[in-house]
Amino acid sequence: MKPFLFLLFCLPPVWAIDIPAAGTVLELKGLTTHVFAGHGRAQSTGEGKQQIHVTRADTSRPFVAQCSVTATAPKKIAKNSPLLALVRCRSISPKRTAFIAKWQLGAAPYNAYTGSMEVPINTEWQDLPVLLMAQEDIATDRLQLAMLCGQQEQDWEVASVHAWVYPPNTDVSQFPRIRRSYEGRETDAPWRVEAMKRIEETRKKDCVLTLRDPRGEPLRQREVTLSLRRHAFGFGSAVPASRLLDPSADGEEFRRIVDRYFSMVVFENDLKDYGWAPQLSEAQKQKRNQQLDKALTWLSDRKIAVRGHYLMQTARPHNLEGKSAEQVRGHFLESAKERMNFVGNRVCEWDVINHPVAWAGADLLTTHQGLERIDREVFDLARQLSPLPFFINEDQIFRPGAQSDGTLKYLQSLKTEGYPVAGLGNQAHFDESYLPSPMEMLATTDRFATVAPKQIITEFDVVTTADEALAADFTRDAMIATFSHPAYHGFMLWGFWEGSHWKPQAASWNRDWTIRKRGQAFVDLVNRQWHTELTLTTDKNGKISWRGFPGWYEVKGQDIQQWQEVK
Repeated sequence: MKPFLFLLFCLPPVWAIDIPAAGTVLELKGLTTHVFAGHGRAQSTGEGKQQIHVTRADTSRPFVAQCSVTATAPKKIAKNSPLLALVRCRSISPKRTAFIAKWQLGAAPYNAYTGSMEVPINTEWQDLPVLLMAQEDIATDRLQLAMLCGQQEQDWEVASVHAWVYPPNTDVSQFPRIRRSYEGRETDAPWRVEAMKRIEETRKKDCVLTLRDPRGEPLRQREVTLSLRRHAFGFGSAVPASRLLDPSADGEEFRRIVDRYFSMVVFENDLKDYGWAPQLSEAQKQKRNQQLDKALTWLSDRKIAVRGHYLMQTARPHNLEGKSAEQVRGHFLESAKERMNFVGNRVCEWDVINHPVAWAGADLLTTHQGLERIDREVFDLARQLSPLPFFINEDQIFRPGAQSDGTLKYLQSLKTEGYPVAGLGNQAHFDESYLPSPMEMLATTDRFATVAPKQIITEFDVVTTADEALAADFTRDAMIATFSHPAYHGFMLWGFWEGSHWKPQAASWNRDWTIRKRGQAFVDLVNRQWHTELTLTTDKNGKISWRGFPGWYEVKGQDIQQWQEVK
């Protein structure tokens, strides 16, 4: 049975929202409503309006029900150009109603030209602003605004769409947009008061050190200043190894921030399997290994821990397209062995399996005969080679739905089969259209702690539209919630500098190294609020004691300058 297909032309502009000047009107060719058979229906209600009824949701494929409109764009839309649309619609159901909007190529393979955002729909007619940024240059006569709604059972009605494009890097702070927030953001929120109390009680320790001179004699009655330089908790970021070795001024500033603020890092791509392909020449392998050796040494010298990321990803990578099951198996097993032997104990833990559930299923495990248990084979190999903790790494854990539920079931299945999963790496990529409350984050952590007693935020970032205050507050509260929960041992950003970030708009430092509000929130917590610095005098045995955060301390005094680890 073919999907339902309807065509709707736009009504005259009657919105009550001020449209910023300097925009170019996009000529729209018409609104199409498309629902896959078995997932619902669409119907005309007269006066050019269309209703969409989703009766069978598919959380992993929201495109099974959608509205879309094709635009005749200027010859080229430049990267970083704002695209503003007004969608006139209403909900016709008391249930929660929303669509996911993005600009894309209006034909296969439907490449996205912008990020996406969820747009909530009210029961009264409204012109809802959809503000998205071009992530690349767009040159196509098939530019399409897609409004996906198959992710949930819902009923809504749409009347019209109008759209404009603006010059690159236009200030959009005053543009019409849906103002976002999240529950628990208020300054005196009870959850935050309780979390701060837990941090004070459980993250701080009664610390003791005995200071000795080079001959091993106790340093008696010496006044010393202690300053926490590295938290035992893993505050940090993803970093490319090349950035740690960059001799430029940018490289110097990159290293300064890593050294000053982070106690843990993870290599962004350097330890992933595709950089360890067997067809690399000996010269390429030698260059790669030398670069990694230097980066690992630099980090080790500064007592900065390193996560291993990752041994395999369960979505078939492009470099293995068309390969047989045995070739894929050989690639992952040989590559994992080579990488683990190379780094040895220079990493503190490994993400063994990355994305075991995401993207409508892990195709290596679900659609390729002979590879259904390749993840278990990689686990078996890892356990033979290393005693380090092993993690599963997945995204959207905090969002209720198939991906979070599937990850929990996956962890349960590994535990039932006796695989040594130490815990869960929670990627925690966020968009302003879905920001869970800190209370929800803590409850989800409790839920997963039944099968993953150790957890870590591995790839945190949050994308907002010209709302840095929201990004800063959410970063602060996600960090507080994480640090307050005993299951966590780390909170990692997925990049921190705009000049080296997969989503530059989510960086903590700008390209010119000025700090953004979200970066300041990170710094204020790690290096100020959760910092220990004090002056003490050793006793007759050279001992000092205090209550503070565990980690590496710099100890200074007369003829004394050393680093000491306090556990």
